Amino acid sequence: MSELRLFRTLAIPLGIALVFLIFTPKLCQRALVTAKVKQPVRTTPGEPAPSGLIISSSTPSPATPANLRYPPGLDAARIQYLVEIDQTFAASAAMPATENAPVTKALLDHQYIEKRPDGTLGPTREGLINVNGAVDSPAGWTVPVAHRKFVSIASIDDAGDGAYNISVHWRWEPVPLFGSLLPKAEDHLLTAEFAGGEGHWTLRRYVKEPDRALE
Repeated sequence: MSELRLFRTLAIPLGIALVFLIFTPKLCQRALVTAKVKQPVRTTPGEPAPSGLIISSSTPSPATPANLRYPPGLDAARIQYLVEIDQTFAASAAMPATENAPVTKALLDHQYIEKRPDGTLGPTREGLINVNGAVDSPAGWTVPVAHRKFVSIASIDDAGDGAYNISVHWRWEPVPLFGSLLPKAEDHLLTAEFAGGEGHWTLRRYVKEPDRALE
């Protein structure tokens, strides 16, 4: 009876010792492997790894010349954003579907327009469903044919009083239905005045309006 009690007494510490001897090295090894996997990658020797939350984006930053000097609080991404949300820049190039207009053939081929009793061309049911942004006008059914696309920043010039004139390259990007209207993309240049200072930058006005050749 005493031998059984002695065995039970020794079984507990022996079991604990076995756990430490067998499982603890494996757990330590696993922890080391995990720690190595989670280590940040340093792209430049000697440069400290970035800390905090890192957000990667699939949208590339706008192309910019290497010698540009940005005002405090204004960078390429912010300039692109402020230009793209501006109503003048965001407005589409539109064209009425008149008898001799370049857009008319494509609309007729897709059966998106038809002749009205008054002689003007108006949308069919399919046209109303498939052509977004079109409006009725006295000249006929007017359809968007292209949108402006931001390309790159060309220059940044100090205009004084905390304002900057920033020139950017952009081009017309045709609606797929009217791609033949612009077979070759050409860059245009616009200049806009930015003001407001760090944390409050806004596009105040255009020094030179966007090209309206397609409108």
